[in-house]
Amino acid sequence: MPLGVFDSGLGGLTVLKEIHRVLPAENLIYFGDTARVPYGNKSSKTIIRYSREIAEFLIARDVKAIVVACNTASSYALDALRSMTDIPVLGVIDPAVRSLTQKAQRKSTAGLIATKSTIASRAYEAALERHHGDQFLVSQACPLLVPLIEEGYANSAAADLILKDYLQPMVDRGVEYLLLGCTHYPLIAQAILRLYPHLKLIDSAEETAAELRNLLAERGAMRSGTNGSVDLYVSDMTDSMRALRDLFFAANVDRFETAEVGEQ
Repeated sequence: MPLGVFDSGLGGLTVLKEIHRVLPAENLIYFGDTARVPYGNKSSKTIIRYSREIAEFLIARDVKAIVVACNTASSYALDALRSMTDIPVLGVIDPAVRSLTQKAQRKSTAGLIATKSTIASRAYEAALERHHGDQFLVSQACPLLVPLIEEGYANSAAADLILKDYLQPMVDRGVEYLLLGCTHYPLIAQAILRLYPHLKLIDSAEETAAELRNLLAERGAMRSGTNGSVDLYVSDMTDSMRALRDLFFAANVDRFETAEVGEQ
């Protein structure tokens, strides 16, 4: 049985790559909703509907777990997805916050950059409470970053200007640790560190993959070997998705094609 992973677009490939590294024997199915990206400016009702449609697509392929590699969907849709299936459904917010509480100094100031919807959900604040974190969180919605990344401008002069506009006020407030509250954002991490090399970036990929590995081990559901397959599905074939497929997997994927979910 494969593992299912989905995101609003191409950002979740950052999580998929880490899962593939940590669990090389597992067969992976990824769905990127590139036709309807970004989710961050959608209503919670729409985010839940999109997430349910993709989950149905993955469940129909007999996955043994689903990783919601999208912070916006993790903020709003986890309960809805868990109510529709008995298989485990993991989000990416708790793993990121757990990493922050383990790495950050007590009473330090942390920043969160994310989509408008994720910021509005206050899901990160709730996760900090669950993990007994005492970091002070400064949040900043960054609605321009996902379209910028999806269009291949992560390392452009335009990206630098936008990042400075978003991040400088946070740096001025003493932010030391920066939560990348969208799985697209690791793709712009190089630009962030070039502009603000003192920031310590926290993203969810490593912790999410570790949590998934532990879950499979506890259930005796890990696949042995080193030759797991990687199937990539998208709702719209884009040049950016092709470029990241080549970057992350050197074009060594078993399937790469479009698929429809829900109403297009």
